Amino acid sequence: MPFLPILSLTLIASVSMRTHRFFPQEIIDERKNLYPLAPRELDELLAKGWRLLGFGIVRHNYGINNDELCLTIPLRIRISDPLTLSRSQRKLLRRNKHLKVRVEPIIQITEEKEKLFFKHTKRFRSSVPTSIFSFLCPDPKIPAPGVELCVYEGDQLIACSYMHLGKKAASATYCFFDPDFSHYRLGIYTMLLEMDLCHKMNKKFYYHGYCYDEPSQFDYKLGFYGLEYMNWKTECWHPLPRITERRIGDIDMGMDIDLETT
Repeated sequence: MPFLPILSLTLIASVSMRTHRFFPQEIIDERKNLYPLAPRELDELLAKGWRLLGFGIVRHNYGINNDELCLTIPLRIRISDPLTLSRSQRKLLRRNKHLKVRVEPIIQITEEKEKLFFKHTKRFRSSVPTSIFSFLCPDPKIPAPGVELCVYEGDQLIACSYMHLGKKAASATYCFFDPDFSHYRLGIYTMLLEMDLCHKMNKKFYYHGYCYDEPSQFDYKLGFYGLEYMNWKTECWHPLPRITERRIGDIDMGMDIDLETT
């Protein structure tokens, strides 16, 4: 059952709530400690809006954007055969073809990767993470088998991304990159690499996080074909058109109607 922890009550008191569509009794804020998961169990958790975060498995239907409480919208991409990519995504893959990509069947955090992680954190102005283990468990076998993608220009490591595997689904757990190479659009690039890997592994869904019910820094996750979103009330997934330049109202109205009527 959804519950409202004390922390959320404090949080709500500190922001201006849009009470016409979001009430405290609707808030979901749940966490479980990490434990070994069978592939099918990971699939089931992802399909209910859970995601992997450091030492825990979490799900929450709210976030703070521009000092306001807003709705989080779980997202996933249905993997098609062949993969359906936009013109700009195909162009990005061609432009980055000279980069070397190394795929490892186990997650290993090295000093080189930690150094890159801390360089990546300099991009943030607030809520700066202090450890890579805020996002990844130190035990590579928990909660499920993981895959590591490392991107190099020459011999220089410039990006790492991590994905955990279920039976039919994969979770894009975390990615970090060198800000000096941002012109390669490494966040999007590694997502495309992971989607391709999911396709080769015959996975059905690629869970790549969430966005908000209003424009935010997470809107890059909406620029893919095969996009689906989860309705929190029904835990059902619905198709969502690809959005490349989001404006206020592009998702808000449709999401509100679905949440109230489905």
